[in-house]
Amino acid sequence: MKLIFRYMKPYLLIVLAVIALTFVQVQTELTLPDYMSGIVTNGIQYGGITESSPQALTKKDMDEVLNFVSAGDRQTILNMFELIPAGSSAKVDDQTVTFKEDVYVRVNDDEKADALMERPLVYAYMAKQQGIDISSADAENKISESLKGLEENYGSMARIYIRQLYEDVGLSAETIQNSYILTTGLKMLGIAAIGVFVQILGTYLATKTSSKIAATMRKDVFEKVESFSSSEFSKFSTSSLITRTGNDITKIQQLIQMMMRMMLMSPIMGITAVIKVMRYPNISWLLIVAIGVIVCAMIVLAVFAVPKFEVIQKLTDRLNSIMREFLDGMLVIRAFNSEKIEEEKFDDINSTFRKVDRFVSNIMNIMGPVMTFVMNALTVSITWFAAKQIDIDAMTIGEMMAFTQYAMHVVMSFMFVTVTFFMIPRSMVSVKRIEEVLNTVNTINDPKDPIALPEENGTLAFDHVTFRYPGAEESVLEDISFEAKPGETVAFIGSTGSGKSTIIKLIPRLFDVTEGKITYCGHDIRDVSQKQLHDKIGLATQKAILFTGDIRSNIEFGRDVSEEEMKEAIAISQSESIIKEKEEGLDAPITQGGTNVSGGQKQRLSIARALAKRRNIYIFDDSFSALDYATDKRLRAALNELIEKTKATVFIVAQRISTIKNADKIIVLNEGKIVGEGKHEDLLKNCEVYKQIAYSQLSKEELA
Repeated sequence: MKLIFRYMKPYLLIVLAVIALTFVQVQTELTLPDYMSGIVTNGIQYGGITESSPQALTKKDMDEVLNFVSAGDRQTILNMFELIPAGSSAKVDDQTVTFKEDVYVRVNDDEKADALMERPLVYAYMAKQQGIDISSADAENKISESLKGLEENYGSMARIYIRQLYEDVGLSAETIQNSYILTTGLKMLGIAAIGVFVQILGTYLATKTSSKIAATMRKDVFEKVESFSSSEFSKFSTSSLITRTGNDITKIQQLIQMMMRMMLMSPIMGITAVIKVMRYPNISWLLIVAIGVIVCAMIVLAVFAVPKFEVIQKLTDRLNSIMREFLDGMLVIRAFNSEKIEEEKFDDINSTFRKVDRFVSNIMNIMGPVMTFVMNALTVSITWFAAKQIDIDAMTIGEMMAFTQYAMHVVMSFMFVTVTFFMIPRSMVSVKRIEEVLNTVNTINDPKDPIALPEENGTLAFDHVTFRYPGAEESVLEDISFEAKPGETVAFIGSTGSGKSTIIKLIPRLFDVTEGKITYCGHDIRDVSQKQLHDKIGLATQKAILFTGDIRSNIEFGRDVSEEEMKEAIAISQSESIIKEKEEGLDAPITQGGTNVSGGQKQRLSIARALAKRRNIYIFDDSFSALDYATDKRLRAALNELIEKTKATVFIVAQRISTIKNADKIIVLNEGKIVGEGKHEDLLKNCEVYKQIAYSQLSKEELA
C-alpha cells in the first residue's frame, strides 16, 4: 500500500475533498429515511400534526381539557394562550380563520407547558370516545383505568385529538396535512439534489484522480523499463512487462477509485446507519444477526479465493507470452505445419487459466445470492417483529420503514466491504508486481560526476576485459584486449557463440564488464554519462528493427537530421531503390516491426538510421548478412569513403569473409578468447581458425 499512498500524496487535497463530499453524501442519504418516516407517521397517520399541544382550541374544548389539570398548572397552561372572541379573525398554522365562537390561540411556546397539556388532552379525548361524563367524581379514575399501560402513547393519542380540535376551530385538516407533506417532500427533494450533486462531484474527482495516478504510474514504469540494461530485461519477460504496464496498473487504478469512493463510504455509512438503528433497541438485534452471517460468509470465501489471485496474474503473463510467441513466429509455424502443436500449448495454459478464474469467479459470485438472501430475510424479519411493536403502539409504521432502510444501508455497507475485501488482495498482487519493476536496481548507472568527452574522435580500447552474464557460472569473454583508433575499421569474426555480439554490446554499455575496463579517449566509459556515450555511437543491430511510422521517421528516429545528412545516409546504405519504388517516397508508411518491407530492405534502412547523424563510432552487428554480395560491396565502398572523410571508428561483426577482409584490423574469436588479430593476409598465414573460416567460404583465388 506504500506505493499507492506515495502516488496519492500529491492529490491529498483532492482526497480530503472526496472524503468531505462522501460524508455529505452519506448524511443526505441517511437523512431521507427520517423525512420519509415523518411523512408516513406525521403526514399520513396523524394528518400533519407534529406537536402534542394545540396551536388553537375552542373555549369549550379548553374547559374540558382544564378539567383534568391541577389547580397549580391551570394558570401555566392559560398563559400560553390568548382568548380571541367569536367573530374575530386570526392566523393559526398558516391559515387565516374567522372564529364562530370564542377560541384560545397559542401566543408563546413553553416546553414545560406542552408536557402539562399532553395528559389532559388524552383524558379529554378518551372521555369523548367513551362517553364519560367529565363532571362526575369518578370520571378521571375510569379514564385512567382504561389507559393503564398506554402511558408511553399519550403523545400519539394527543395528536389524534388535536386534529379534531382544529376542525372545531374551523381550520382545514386537509390543508394542514397537505402542507406538511408538501413541505417535507420539498425538503427531501432538496436533500436528494444535494446528495446527487456531491455524489457526481465526488465520483468525478475520484475518477480523475485515479486516472492521473495510473497515468503517472504507467509513465514511471515505462521510464524505468527504458532505463533497464540487458541484465534487468533478463529478469522480466516482455509479456510480463506488457501485462504489468497495462492490466496490473488498471487494477491499481480501479482500487484507488474504490478506495476514494466505496471504501470511504462503507465505514461512514455503516457507522452512521448503526447509530440511527440503535434508536430502535427492540429490534436492532436483527441487524447484528445479519452482520454475523455476512462476516462468516466473507471469512469462508476469503480462505478459498484470495490465494488464487496471484496465480491468475501469473497465468495471464503466461498467456500473453504464448500469444506473443505465436504471433512473432506465425510464418515459421505455418511453414512447419505446427499450428496444431501451438493450439495444444495455448489450450493447455488457457484451460488452466479458465479453471482457476472460474473457481475464483464462482467463489465470489456466491456473495451475491448470500447478500440477497440476507437482505430479504432481514426485511421479512424486520416486518414481522416490527409489526408486533406497532401492535402495542411502541413503534409507528414510519419508524419501521425508516429502520428497514437504515438496516439495508448497514447491509449495503458490508456488501461494499465485501467487494473491497476481495479486490484489495487481488490488487495488492498487481501492486507487488509494479513495485518489483520500480524497485529494480539498475546495474548500469551514470556516475555522480560524469567526465565530459572531447568532440573529436579518440581511441577505444579493451583492457583485459572479462565478462559473464548475470547469474552465469562461466565467462563469455576472457581477457580481451585490443585498440581501435580513429579512422580504423575493426572487424570481429568467429564461430557461433564465440562472443562477437557480446563485445559489441559492451561498447555502448548495454552490459558492464565483469573485470577489466573499456576506455574511450583515455577515459573509462563507466565514468561517462550514458547519454554522452550513446551520442558518440551509431548502431545497427543484428536484428533489424523498424518502428511504426514512415521511412523518414525511421531514419530520423527522433533526431534533428538535415536533408543533406538524410540523403548521404540513404546513399551509403544503398536505400535509394527502396524509396524510389514507393509512391510516397520518404513518407511511405512502415508498419509495426517493418512487416511491409523485406529483410534486406529492413536491414538497409536500419543501417541508414545508424548513419543519418554523424558519429565518432559506428557499430554494425552482423548488419550486412541479409544483403546480396553486390549491394554489400557497394555499401562497404561508400562506408570507406565516409570513414576517410570523418575519421570515424567502425566496428563490424560478420560471418562473411568478403565483408571484412579489407578491414584495418580483424579480431578472431574462439570460445570467448582472441585467437587471432591482424589484417586478412596475416591471419591467413598464422591463424588456423580464421583460415578454416575463410577457406570454407571462398576459394584460394578469391582470398588472394
